[in-house]
Amino acid sequence: MRTTSIHTRWQTWAGLMVALLLAWAWLSADFSLQDMVSAQRTLTAYYIENPTLITVLYFALFTGVTALCLPGAGVLMLVCGGCMGFGVCLLASTAASATGALLTMLFARHVLRGPVHRRLGDRLDEVDNKIEKNEIAYLLGLRLAPVIPFVLFNLLAGLTRVRSWTFLWTSFLGMLPGTALYVNAGHELAKVETLGELISMEVVLSIAALALVPFLIQWGSKRLQLRKAA
Repeated sequence: MRTTSIHTRWQTWAGLMVALLLAWAWLSADFSLQDMVSAQRTLTAYYIENPTLITVLYFALFTGVTALCLPGAGVLMLVCGGCMGFGVCLLASTAASATGALLTMLFARHVLRGPVHRRLGDRLDEVDNKIEKNEIAYLLGLRLAPVIPFVLFNLLAGLTRVRSWTFLWTSFLGMLPGTALYVNAGHELAKVETLGELISMEVVLSIAALALVPFLIQWGSKRLQLRKAA
């Protein structure tokens, strides 16, 4: 029994260390596609032995990276999209992104809103009044068409009276399409058996889609605005 407990403890720390290394790997200029494939295979071995533990660690790490506005979320999705599977990684990544965004928003609300409101009280009240008339449409629209950077959007939302629950679920839905593209790209990378397969058509198309998604979202948003205006 004690041997099993020690083994589980080491397994926990090993999984955590791998996840942390993946997060910091984003900061390395030498982190290439080959490195992602290698990291996927390493983490897959841990995931097969204890999927629940790795999923929980991944969710916690992803939430922390998002809440603290650190780089690395994209690489985490690319790496774990292959070892955890598309469905599990999609749900975990989107839920972690939304949770991290909510934590940032709540920080801005409880720490920054007071001083900012004392300076710009009337202007903030005007913004609040406009948003309250169509809160869900504003939040979903800005998530689907990210004209405001992710971190800035979370901070600005905290300065308003946007309801926390509404912010959370609209963030989840709004970030789902973009997250799906990242996770799918990671899922395709997991199918690579040799370095030469990194340039396979499926992998290239999945990664290219990541670059196109902001333009597609903006195009769709403009089309929707034109229809409303008509």
